[in-house]
Amino acid sequence: MTPITISTTCYFKRLLLPCLIIFCCFTAGRAQNKPKPDKEPILKTLRGMKSQDSAAILAKRLIDSARKNSNQPFEARVLLAQAYQAYGIGNEHDALTFGREATKLATPTDSLTYEKAPIMVAYMLSREAKTVEALNVAFKILKECDGRGWKGLSIDCRACIADIYRSIDNPKQALPYAEQAAKDAQSLKDTAAYIFALSNISNILSERSMSSPANLAKAIQLMELVLDNRYAHFLSDFSIARYQGNLGRLYLMTNQDKKAEEILMQSLELSRKGDFKTLEKHNLNELMTMYVDHKDFKKAVQYGEMAIAIQPEAQSNLTIQKNIYNHLTDAYKGLDDYKNAFKYNNLYRKLNDSINALDKVRDAAELDKKYRADKRLLIAANQTKLVEIQRDFLIAIALIIAVASVIGYRWFILKKKREAALLAEEHSQLEKLDAMKTRFFANISHELRTPLTLIMGPANQLMGFNNYADEQRGMLQTISNNSKKLLNIVNELLDLGKLEAGKLTVNPKPVALASLIKALYQGFASAAEYKGINYRLVDSIDPALFVSLDQEKFEKIVNNLIGNAIKFTPHGGDITITSTVKQDKIEFSVANTGTGIQPEDLPHIFDRYYQGKRDNAPLEGGTGIGLAIAREFTELMGGHISVENNRGEGVMFKIGLPLHITGEMAAGIVPGESGLKANEYSSVSATEQLIMLVEDHHEMATYIADILRPIYKLVTVSNGSEALKKLQELPATPSLIISDVMMPEMDGFTLLETLKQSAEYCRIPVIMLTALADTRHKLKALHTGVDDYLTKPFLSSELLARTANLITNAAARAAATVAEYDELATVSNESPIEQSSTENADQVLSPADLLWLEELETMVRKHTGKTDLTLAGLSYELAISERQLFRRIKSITGLTPNKYIRAIRLQIAREAIESGKYRTVAEVSYAAGFDTPAYFGKLFKEYYGRDVNELL
Repeated sequence: MTPITISTTCYFKRLLLPCLIIFCCFTAGRAQNKPKPDKEPILKTLRGMKSQDSAAILAKRLIDSARKNSNQPFEARVLLAQAYQAYGIGNEHDALTFGREATKLATPTDSLTYEKAPIMVAYMLSREAKTVEALNVAFKILKECDGRGWKGLSIDCRACIADIYRSIDNPKQALPYAEQAAKDAQSLKDTAAYIFALSNISNILSERSMSSPANLAKAIQLMELVLDNRYAHFLSDFSIARYQGNLGRLYLMTNQDKKAEEILMQSLELSRKGDFKTLEKHNLNELMTMYVDHKDFKKAVQYGEMAIAIQPEAQSNLTIQKNIYNHLTDAYKGLDDYKNAFKYNNLYRKLNDSINALDKVRDAAELDKKYRADKRLLIAANQTKLVEIQRDFLIAIALIIAVASVIGYRWFILKKKREAALLAEEHSQLEKLDAMKTRFFANISHELRTPLTLIMGPANQLMGFNNYADEQRGMLQTISNNSKKLLNIVNELLDLGKLEAGKLTVNPKPVALASLIKALYQGFASAAEYKGINYRLVDSIDPALFVSLDQEKFEKIVNNLIGNAIKFTPHGGDITITSTVKQDKIEFSVANTGTGIQPEDLPHIFDRYYQGKRDNAPLEGGTGIGLAIAREFTELMGGHISVENNRGEGVMFKIGLPLHITGEMAAGIVPGESGLKANEYSSVSATEQLIMLVEDHHEMATYIADILRPIYKLVTVSNGSEALKKLQELPATPSLIISDVMMPEMDGFTLLETLKQSAEYCRIPVIMLTALADTRHKLKALHTGVDDYLTKPFLSSELLARTANLITNAAARAAATVAEYDELATVSNESPIEQSSTENADQVLSPADLLWLEELETMVRKHTGKTDLTLAGLSYELAISERQLFRRIKSITGLTPNKYIRAIRLQIAREAIESGKYRTVAEVSYAAGFDTPAYFGKLFKEYYGRDVNELL
């Protein structure tokens, strides 16, 4: 900016200042008695002063005089004049401060100051981007002006509200207020107010959301009308400069750049002449915008820097300041000055982030609604009687409550929907994590159970022979015992996964509590003796007491506590186990001597995988899940666990469980493997039967081969793909396929699905080897009587029994004839074991047959638990004759309908046992539809090769 010589002006100001002060003192008393600022020359002089210091001195003299004479209205007018003076020189922050002080002092007797002061405050708040507060002030004074009938002053209020709405990009809401202000000014024949209203309408029509070509043309027409020479004597230099700047902006928007530059230069010259910094800054901003659009970046930077230098950011209109920063960024970028471009871009972003336009628009709309409602109530109060006032008031209140209720209800519903959506998303994420965790545990289970099977199976087989010395038998027993311990550790790992997934349930059954605790105590006696520990049990429980308890989980809790005590008790120490029953609680504690627990470890001992630290002691190893399992199982059973730690002396763990006394004795459990031998399954021409084994684990394949090879011919492959290739190469179709689930290239699920969809191979029975019983739902292609699955670790007797059953059924299918259909009687669970009949050997299974069999199995399962299921009832539900139903079941499964239904019931019983929901043989028997538990147990052992008591 070209500097202007101001030395002469400075000298003049120095001489003028003392004169003004003397004049102030002389005229202050007279000026105070005049009601309007326009008729007080001293206040007009104050408003027009360009020097902030001179204005401050003059204002102070006037205020002191007003206070001395207790003339509060005059003090308010002085402060308002000082606010106008500060705004005129661009000091908007001080203008706000003076306006607020004037508002506090103004009284309704001086209506002009009473209205002008808060309107000044509203304008300045808007320029500081405090839009909501600005609208509050403007609406409040508008309401008061309307209430007092000050129509002329209401024009100012509406113009101010329109201008504030326009500043927050809401011209549609601003326009009605501006148009009303113009109408009121025209009706009052107030030319100055009318001109101001027209300029306001012009500005609103030029806003971005309303700037259609027609609106822009109208806006230019209105602004040119405002600047017409006819109205020049109504306008101050400040107003002329401001309207010229607005007209220049409109010319720019309509691409009339030449006109825009000309009028903006006129406004800039007038602004500098009058020292109107705010308007000068506005004009420089518009010129800079024009030159940026013309890509004359050098001039754009020149005008932009001038605009920045006029006022500090704190005293500026934030919207204009933001635009200047933005255009300077573009200009410097165009000049390849990226350092300054980056600087102004940062300033732009910081300023822009401080303005939340959406909240302001919403709050402004609410204020507008409140004002309209208040205005309607005010008009009604002035036009109706007391009764009508009360009626309308009640109606208005009812409407507000209704609207608020509807809005509140909708807000509540939307909030609930959002919360539900968030919860659904979180639930989905948790389900995905849970699925990943489940897959991880399934993989770990598979990897650990396979070697466990190879340990437990051969050990149990070897222990079945009698030609071993005691020392050798002891070693075999050690192998068996430790493999069972390893299986327990695997099960604990799986239990953790089930706990996290919420799938682990409590399965209580009658238990002789004293005998159980004594057995658990004795299980660690040899270990305590080996370490020289004084190991004792203090038991005050009645031996005849039977309680309802989840025995498996209780055993794991006790074993973990006693095992830890044995582990951390030094040689020659003491371990005391105490058990008692008090009122409705079972109390059990394990106390041991030793160093105790480190204080810093104590809060974490029940955390999963936490390993404690002990002074001068080697690492003890362990999984870090024993105490976590103990606590979570205790809490799952409705109890609690605590620890008492005496550092340097020892530690005591206490558990308390709810006491549920029962008179029922526990079912007997016969341990050990079934006594069935391999030769019991070799009756169906076994040596002529070919079995394909699909197993990628070499040792597992060898173990299974050792079990089957004495009875059957065997072909071994390592995955599903090799199995399909081998089937094509074999001269004869295998009688049975035994497949693992997890294998490379093609897993067991895919192989099973491929086989069942093949017309050539779908008749081959399949046994799937799974690591977890709960994968049964994935083996949907398995059909009762045709296929089976076996859970690892398994016993050799189980494998032989399942193999023999499936091969027998397949042989019956191949040899069946149409003649045998005499078994049409009602299904009876007490009938003797029936012999398979024969049917046409040419008939083989097809995928369609297996789909029909799936439908039949679903139909039978619908009648689970019923003992009166008949072939006639099934044929009616399937819309097929009894004879055809008999033939088809026989041809597909090789079983008579009675035996097929019995096989489904045995499968249901097996699933019930694996679910852990049943405690006794009788419960499982009745759940599966068998009348007699003893008969059910016999059938179960024949079909699965395992005593049912071993599995409960």
